[in-house]
Amino acid sequence: MDITDVLFDPELGSTGFCVSRISYRRENGQSVPSSQTMKGAGCIHPGPPEMVQLLPEEERHEEFIVIYTDFPLNLGENDGGATYSTPDRILWNGKEWRVVRIRDWHAFHYCQALAVLVRE
Repeated sequence: MDITDVLFDPELGSTGFCVSRISYRRENGQSVPSSQTMKGAGCIHPGPPEMVQLLPEEERHEEFIVIYTDFPLNLGENDGGATYSTPDRILWNGKEWRVVRIRDWHAFHYCQALAVLVRE
């Protein structure tokens, strides 16, 4: 089953957003950043109170959103090698949100992500 038509329906909250992905490489004892900004689209909604339980304890008091998209979001990777990445940041509605949880639904061609507001 493919539900991507629903993800891009403006009546259901479909909107465009940007994804900022930052990766680092270790070079001479330093971490050298490299960033990439990509465009994505999907449905973004305020996080309902019952979803707060899905967030890590230290982030349960934060403002958060729920994103339904076919864009391959990332929680960051660190395999102990020379490169690593941080969680994706969603740039939407004039604010920046950090992805803290992803539920991947390959069979339905989308993922659900929770993202907290970045207050930096």
